[in-house]
Amino acid sequence: MKINSMFSILLGILALVFVGCETQPKGDSVIALDTYELNVDGGGGDIALYYGITNPVKNAKPTMVSAADWITLKDVTDSKIVLTVASSDSNEERFAFVTIKYPNAEDAKVYVLQDKQLLNKFKFEVSDVTYKSCKVKYIPLEASRPYMANIIDAEYFRQSGISDETMFVDAEMSNYLALAQRNNMTLEELMGRVSPQLIYMGNAERQFSGMQPGASYLVYSYGIEFTGNSYTMTTPMHSTIVELPMPEMYDVDFNIVTKMTGNMLNISIDPKDWNGYYYIQIAPEDSLQYIEPGTPMGNEQIKALATKFYTSARNAMKGGLSAEQYLRTNCYMGFRSLDVQLTADRNYMIIVFAVESKDGEVPHMRSIPVLKYI
Repeated sequence: MKINSMFSILLGILALVFVGCETQPKGDSVIALDTYELNVDGGGGDIALYYGITNPVKNAKPTMVSAADWITLKDVTDSKIVLTVASSDSNEERFAFVTIKYPNAEDAKVYVLQDKQLLNKFKFEVSDVTYKSCKVKYIPLEASRPYMANIIDAEYFRQSGISDETMFVDAEMSNYLALAQRNNMTLEELMGRVSPQLIYMGNAERQFSGMQPGASYLVYSYGIEFTGNSYTMTTPMHSTIVELPMPEMYDVDFNIVTKMTGNMLNISIDPKDWNGYYYIQIAPEDSLQYIEPGTPMGNEQIKALATKFYTSARNAMKGGLSAEQYLRTNCYMGFRSLDVQLTADRNYMIIVFAVESKDGEVPHMRSIPVLKYI
């Protein structure tokens, strides 16, 4: 898929607001997509369409209809529809419409245009996917051409503002050039030293670990050559998305008891049979984490909470803390009673979930969050 299209889709992640399910729609449902036109390169790949629903129908999800056999539906979550576009073997571009259907709503049409077969395409084979690791085999069409073989957290693009492949490669090479200059080397010399860790020829297989559970990662390659401190892209960038699952959650039923005295809230938490650490968050009604009472917590909201906790722990560890130090400072074990001062005339939601770190890895969520409203 063209990297600028991929990036614009990734940048739309936080632009959509999740709408919780209602028991009955109050009127006609409306489905809104983040884009209605997709430009895909000849290599194809998985493409995410992000959506929101107005007046949702309980337990309903969008479906996809396409007359083109080269476009298929891979997955539907609470906020995105993942399409798989097959690689092209034609010297002509091709196009098709796909129809996104939702009960009680007008159909949404998406125009898909795919370029002709790539002259210098890459293929990726992703295997051994766990909640914190995966293996990627990079397969270039031309075995004698040096190329970048890497992976990056898709959240990077949302935060960086990068929108096309030229900006991405410029930023990536700028970082490597700065590293080379700090070590009194040229960019060419540095990239020669990181081969085969980053720069490869022929098929390459890389094992990635220490990844964020439930996160999306961008696997990418592009042909590149170096001369001194200069570089030349010899092929377009090719990429695909890898979705890591969340780990299997432990069954932890926290007992949360609250007592309000004026603006002071006392929270007592009994973890029952859970002997490990747990995390507590208080979300006011105007925060992104707040969920209206009676609305079930969806997978995307669970992932958002898990991402927020994981990012906080990872940043603290980058700052010098060990996993155990972070857990002791920010989390709790056993029965706890806490006093928290709140602002009057506001609703709040208390969120509690188990967390864990094995072998010093970044701590992460290990139980479905338990909610308590006040």
